Amino acid sequence: MKTLIAFLRSIWGAIHSFFKKYHELWTIPIGFGIWLLSIQVLRWMDPTSGIFDAGVFQIPIFAIIQFLIYVAIAWAVLGVTFGNFRRYLQHQMKHDFENITPWQKLKLSYSVFFFLLAILAYLARTLVAA
Repeated sequence: MKTLIAFLRSIWGAIHSFFKKYHELWTIPIGFGIWLLSIQVLRWMDPTSGIFDAGVFQIPIFAIIQFLIYVAIAWAVLGVTFGNFRRYLQHQMKHDFENITPWQKLKLSYSVFFFLLAILAYLARTLVAA
């Protein structure tokens, strides 16, 4: 029993250190967790629904999962191809954001929010078309 606990702790330590180094990949297990939890929620809402069909209730869930996976892939590709720009976004942009005017903060924040909202709506649309 002690060897099993030690083995599980070593696996958890390896997983934790991996996600600490590549923190942008946390969205993938979060998406997988949403997918697993969605089964029970969908069964509660509609007992006659199939578990993994692209029904009306699952389209938003699949769109969110697809968005989370795309975010992880985008950050990984950004780190590989444009490492300096990614380091700027992670470290320097917070300082630069604090030094801009409130109007510029408002425009930037709403632009990013509505861009992400539009992408999520587009992903949901592509799931319906497929």
